[in-house]
Amino acid sequence: MRPDVLPPRSTAFLGGPPGRYARERGWWRTIATWLVPLTAIPMALAVLQRERCIRYGWTGSDQFWRMCFSDLPAQYAIAGLDTGLTGYLRDATLDQPVLAGSVMSLLGGLVPDGSAIDQSRSYFLYWVGLITLLLAACVWCTVHVVPDDLQAAAQVALSPVIVLAAVLSSDALAVALVAGAMLAWHRDKVALTGILLGLGMMTRGYVALVAIALLLAARREGRLRAAWEAVLFAAATALFVAIFFIIAAPDALLAPYLNWWEGDAGYGSLWLIPSIAGHALPAWAVALLAAAGWVLAVVLGWVFTRDAYRAPTWPQVALVVVGMGMMLGKTVPVQAALWLLPIAAMAGMRWRDHLIWAGAEALHFMAVWLYVGAQTTPNRALPGAWYVVFLLIRTAGITWLVTRVWQAGLFPPARHERHDDYQPVGKTVGRL
Repeated sequence: MRPDVLPPRSTAFLGGPPGRYARERGWWRTIATWLVPLTAIPMALAVLQRERCIRYGWTGSDQFWRMCFSDLPAQYAIAGLDTGLTGYLRDATLDQPVLAGSVMSLLGGLVPDGSAIDQSRSYFLYWVGLITLLLAACVWCTVHVVPDDLQAAAQVALSPVIVLAAVLSSDALAVALVAGAMLAWHRDKVALTGILLGLGMMTRGYVALVAIALLLAARREGRLRAAWEAVLFAAATALFVAIFFIIAAPDALLAPYLNWWEGDAGYGSLWLIPSIAGHALPAWAVALLAAAGWVLAVVLGWVFTRDAYRAPTWPQVALVVVGMGMMLGKTVPVQAALWLLPIAAMAGMRWRDHLIWAGAEALHFMAVWLYVGAQTTPNRALPGAWYVVFLLIRTAGITWLVTRVWQAGLFPPARHERHDDYQPVGKTVGRL
C-alpha cells in the first residue's frame, strides 16, 4: 500500500489511501502538484482570523483581545519602513537580523501612499503573499526530500500552525531557506546547501543549530567531509553578508544581538516563569542560561546520533537540536513554531503527533494574547499563573515531538526507514 496524504479515516469517503493496484505512474506527481497550492487554505484562514485588525488597524489593546496582532504592521509603523531599503541602510531602527530587516524594508518601500491604516494594511497583505509563496516552496522541498511520504508535504501545506503563526513575523524567510538547504543536501549540492544555510543564519539565529545538526547527522552517515564543506560555505556566506553590513550599516548588524543579550526573558520562554512569580532573573543570567540550553541541545543531538538504531536523517537530528534549543531559549514567540514545521514533517512525524503539537501551540496562542492584555486591562486578562500552565503545555507539545523522533530513531521501524545497514555503536568504527 502506498502512503496516504492525510490520515486514512479522513480520506475514507474518497475510497481511502492508494492501494497496491493503483496506477504506478503519474499518481505521485499529480498529488504533489495539488499539495503545493493547498498552502493557500491555511493562509486564507490566517487572514480571516486577523480580519478585525485588517479592517480597523493594529492599534490599541483590542488587537490582543481579538488575537489578531502581527509584528509586521507594527514594525512598519515603528521602524519607519516606508523609506525602503535605502532608509534601512541609512538609519536602521529595526530589531531584526539583517536579511530579514532588508526584506522587510524592501517591501515597505513598495507600499503606496495613503493613510496610516491603509499603508499598514497594504504592507501586511504584501507579506501574506510572500509568506504564501515561501510556505509553498517549503511544501515543494518536502515533496522532493521525502517523495515516498506525501503525508509529510501535506502536513506542511495544511498545518494549523500556519493559521496561528505564519503572518506574525518574517520567520517564513528562514524556514524556507532551511527547507531549501535540506533539499540541496538531499541532491548532493553541497555548495548550495551551505549558501542557503548562511543566508538563513543572517535571517534567524536558530539556523545555526540546524547547521550543527547537519554535522552530527553526517558524521554518523559517513558524509562528514561534505558536511564540513557545506558549513564552511555557510560561514563564508554569512561572513560576506556581515562584511557588507559592517560597511553599509553596522548598527543594523549588531543591534538584534545586543538587544538579545540585554533583553529580559520573553514570552514563551521557561525563564519567564520566575518573573511571573515575582523573582525576575537578570538579563545576563537569562542569556547565559539560554546559551547553556543551546549547548545542551547540541549534546543531546550528539547522543541521539550516537545511540540511534540506524543513521538518523538530518531533519530528525535537527528536530531534536532545534526543539531542545527552543524550549530553553530566551524568547520563544508564537511564530517560532514555524521553525519546526518542515523539519518535523521531513523527520517522519505522523498526523496524530503533528496535531497534538499544533493543539498545544493553539492553546498557548490564545493564552499569550490574553496575558499580554494584562498590561492595559488587568481585570480582563489571563492571570500569570494560568499563563504558566499554558506555557508548560506548549513546552510539553514540543517535548512530544522531540520524544517521538527520538523513539523512532532508537526503536525502529520508523515511517522513513533508511536503507543503510545497522551498525551497533560500541567498539566499532561507527562510534562517535
